[in-house]
Amino acid sequence: MIQRHDRHETARDRARVAAELLEEARQLTETAMLAAAPPDPTIGPPRNGNGHGNGNSHNSGNGHNNGNGNGHSSGSRTIDSLPPIRSQAERALSALDDAVLAQPDSVPLLLERATHLGGMGRYTAARADLEHALLLDPASVTVRSALGIVLLRKGLWADAIPHLRLVVETESWSPTAWFYLGEALNHVDDLDGALAAFGRAAELDPHHAKALYGQGVVLDRLRRPDDAARLYRRSREVAGR
Repeated sequence: MIQRHDRHETARDRARVAAELLEEARQLTETAMLAAAPPDPTIGPPRNGNGHGNGNSHNSGNGHNNGNGNGHSSGSRTIDSLPPIRSQAERALSALDDAVLAQPDSVPLLLERATHLGGMGRYTAARADLEHALLLDPASVTVRSALGIVLLRKGLWADAIPHLRLVVETESWSPTAWFYLGEALNHVDDLDGALAAFGRAAELDPHHAKALYGQGVVLDRLRRPDDAARLYRRSREVAGR
């Protein structure tokens, strides 16, 4: 862990320290993501004769796990030996906290921390960082888009809509932006607006299964079941199901 020293530093020093802390945070985040990946199917409890686990997990050879918390194994790493995902995420967040402390008005750092907080489900803290970043750079479409999505995650549909409208005005080519706007409008019962937004997303990306499905949902709500069924079918086809 990079240690921050309390001393008078130049702006260049602070920028360098912030960059180092940010890189450390990214590395920790990547480690956490690797730890969260599905385990190797060759590692884990053996199967019994009928193809089902027998409930008494153990590894062949000398290693064993008797369920009392003291299990161990030799050879391949078991899931128990992976680093705790939560602690890795917290360490990454701590590094980002130090980076923001070194440069409190850095929009990229605030955005990076907000993204990390959002990934941890800490949407209130992520919103605070993004609102601060937006005050510093009101023209940033990236920040505004991230804020809109965080507000959606918090269920604040009406609050998200003005941000998402501004995003689609600037990035009218983005099917993702139109899709999120459609989601928000659907939740505040602006069905005509939601249908138009989902439709625009599907027009820009004919293989956007979620946008097609969203159209189906809205058409169902508009009591157009035949049209809805057609969109649901198309969504399944695009998704390969």
